[in-house]
Amino acid sequence: MDAMAAQRSHFSKPCFILLGCKRSNVPEKLCKASPLDTVAVTHKLTDQEKHLFKTKIEKLKKQNDFKPAFILTFVLMSEEFNETYVREFVEHLLQGIDLSSPVTNLMRYVALLNFYVHNSHISLSHCEAFLGLGAYTEERVREYDFKNNLSEQARVIFIELRENTTCISSIHIIHYLVAKEILHQLSRSQPQSQIAMKLLQEKVLLNHRFGREEFMKFIRDLFIRRDKKSRGDNTDSLFSPFIEHVCKVENCEKAIEVLKTAYECLGKDAFFAQQLARLHYNHEKFEDAEYWAGVAKSHLPNDSFILDTEGQVYRKWFSFTLDKKMYEATPGGVIEMIETALKAMKCFRAAQQAAKSEIDSMNNAGYFGEVEVGCRLLKLLSTLEVFPRNTQGEHSELVRYLLTDYIPEKIKKPWGKLHSRLKGLRQNIYNALDWISEDLSYFQTDKNQEKQDEEAKEKEEQVYNPRKWLKRQSEVYAKFFTSEYPMGENKGEPETQLLRRMNIYKYGGGSVTTILSFLTDSKEMRSVEKLEKIINFYPDDPQKERLEDTDLINYILCHITLACLSPGSSKLLPFETLRELSNRFFKQRRTAFPASAHFLLTLLYWPDDALDKEPNPDKDDILVSALQTMKRMHDIKVKNIAPRKKKIYTNFFLGKGSGLRKIMHKTRIDKLIDGSLDDRRLKWQHGGVWNIGKIRDVLRRVSGWTENGKLFVQGHVGQIHIVPLHYDSVPQGNENVTFYLGFSFNGLVAHDIQVNK
Repeated sequence: MDAMAAQRSHFSKPCFILLGCKRSNVPEKLCKASPLDTVAVTHKLTDQEKHLFKTKIEKLKKQNDFKPAFILTFVLMSEEFNETYVREFVEHLLQGIDLSSPVTNLMRYVALLNFYVHNSHISLSHCEAFLGLGAYTEERVREYDFKNNLSEQARVIFIELRENTTCISSIHIIHYLVAKEILHQLSRSQPQSQIAMKLLQEKVLLNHRFGREEFMKFIRDLFIRRDKKSRGDNTDSLFSPFIEHVCKVENCEKAIEVLKTAYECLGKDAFFAQQLARLHYNHEKFEDAEYWAGVAKSHLPNDSFILDTEGQVYRKWFSFTLDKKMYEATPGGVIEMIETALKAMKCFRAAQQAAKSEIDSMNNAGYFGEVEVGCRLLKLLSTLEVFPRNTQGEHSELVRYLLTDYIPEKIKKPWGKLHSRLKGLRQNIYNALDWISEDLSYFQTDKNQEKQDEEAKEKEEQVYNPRKWLKRQSEVYAKFFTSEYPMGENKGEPETQLLRRMNIYKYGGGSVTTILSFLTDSKEMRSVEKLEKIINFYPDDPQKERLEDTDLINYILCHITLACLSPGSSKLLPFETLRELSNRFFKQRRTAFPASAHFLLTLLYWPDDALDKEPNPDKDDILVSALQTMKRMHDIKVKNIAPRKKKIYTNFFLGKGSGLRKIMHKTRIDKLIDGSLDDRRLKWQHGGVWNIGKIRDVLRRVSGWTENGKLFVQGHVGQIHIVPLHYDSVPQGNENVTFYLGFSFNGLVAHDIQVNK
């Protein structure tokens, strides 16, 4: 009710509140993201609760048979899970325990699983088999006999769980913090790696048939399940928390040893071999890493994640060798470094191909890996004496080698096996950058990039800020192939189309994502200057001098982006001219244009008040064809992944005005929303953004109608199908409606659908 009151929502009909519960070790942080919708339930007590617990515990102490150990969870709660209390309790509990008894070993195993694997337990049947207890026919006898065979300490800390549906009984430790402390204190006499090694050698537990599948899942998670904040964990870990603990507290050799044992004892699983490869290359043991990556690939030769791991082995190996031996490398060492880099890029391309056929996941790591290795390889080549720079400091000799048949005499024979692969280097990097740009066009987020930067200082930039990564890598890549020439009225023409493209890349105009990123740059004037400079690189008459398809897409998008930032710029072509240029994407249907080409058609051919006064079915054909193609490409792109990962970003909205002025980017709307980042995000989530007067003044509401749950609008002549942002917002039956129109890579999107009264 507090949440409803905060929303100031008044409904004439009954409504309900849906509560979604999510475990998290950082609940307060999650609350900040959506403060009006989220409540943190923590281990801390309110003052009233503290008083109630204190009163109850005093009453219990007056009872003759009161023992805190038997109501441990209650006492822990009353002590607010005080670490000192837990430590002292466990120290007292473990006094005089027989460290060599089977029951103590069982305590170790349960504590190990309960601490590192959430919601883990061991079935009562497993425990009985481990302790050598026979089968029973009556439940009471069985229960009594099992408890009777436990030590006093085990009886205090073990609790029995029973599934309501299956009536399967399981054992786990009374509380997570108690399991943590028991494991800590028992590992003084036996390190955790040794406890895990003994667990892997307990054939009675591993081979016990009853409840084996669930038990083996807990064991697998112990060794390979990584922490992720998206699942509510404290951190994003490189390895499972157990393996990271062994590496930190003991040493990496112990972690490698226990993982090898797990690989042998748990059926030679490919993913255990993969973890061994990762563990080895993270500790600079590259020969062993190469071996284990090969083992993993032998089990699953077409798995994109394992192929990516193989690429990472060579990538890390190349980077390590480059950093250590860059200035003192022998000719043979240089060849070896180049060979390692090329192996990495080959593995990453194999991962890319494998990922395309995986319908349940979207693994783009291969593309990022290929770009990073390729750019570092270019940097290495540019430092070699065989490719001296010219007087202007440009890499002309290197560019000549990479792009033509020219081979310096000095390396003709020594590099004999490398030439053909190196001459494809530029195109391979370009293809990967182009794919990443197109991918990010689908899945850009509306998160504030500055806030992301603060939170991601120690994280992989490609994961947490991929647009910034793409922009930076594009500049690194382009600088090796660019040549400076005068700008302005006396500008010289580029020597080749490639040099022109590379100069465009250098200033950020080489891909859809980097061009759109100008709209999120805090320094608008700088973005305007760069965009005008990029447009300057193109021929004065692009209709006469035919541009390649990718160049034409970027050229048109630069105009649209520049119009959003500076509508009066002298560099802008007329809207009709941009339409004529984009006609190629419709007329040449047999050519496989990227989704961005069809996206531009939807922006340019949406009916315009000033230019489309006469009905024109040909323009409808262009619009409908573009929407159908985008829908088909979108379905291929998103595959069968979870719906929560399919969120499509609405890049532009339909504004008031005509021509380029009616195309309004989302950042323009964001600037009209007052409040903090969290407040703005909340207004987008709940539709409050559409109630802001400044936004209603700049956006145009479109009139349409619904038929049988589908939304339509009038095009140039016929009807156009529109996808609603929320399907449940479409009114039942046939209604006349109005809405705000968005342009995304999933097609046209309707926001804030309202019945026209």
